[in-house]
Amino acid sequence: MPSLSNKRLFFLIGLIAITLIYFLYNMFLVDVDYYQSIPRKIRHINKFGSILIVYGVGTWTLKKYTIGWMMQIWHAVYAVSVFALILIGLYDWRIGMLSVQLRNIASALHEFLISPILFVGMGILNSRLLNSPGQ
Repeated sequence: MPSLSNKRLFFLIGLIAITLIYFLYNMFLVDVDYYQSIPRKIRHINKFGSILIVYGVGTWTLKKYTIGWMMQIWHAVYAVSVFALILIGLYDWRIGMLSVQLRNIASALHEFLISPILFVGMGILNSRLLNSPGQ
């Protein structure tokens, strides 16, 4: 069993990695002048890849930091969100262009999944559970 300082080190490594991925994604794939000239399907693939990378990093680091049922929450949030994004993406690819509202929902969901917000939330929840008076 890793010691508490090793657990915190894994959490910190995960936080830095996810923050770096989020920063790089936004700097090189979103906040650029040529973003609209990138084909829509390539943008979808880039978004899906960024989600998978953040999910992998988060899974690898959180499994060394949190307890089992918290990992189930992590997996469930990603599974449901990615499933919804895949449905939205398939509609966009096969049937037609999305409405602005649906595109905004998909963008916000993608932003949530690649940002460190969920990762930090899991860390805060874990630290509160470890410091609870019942333990």
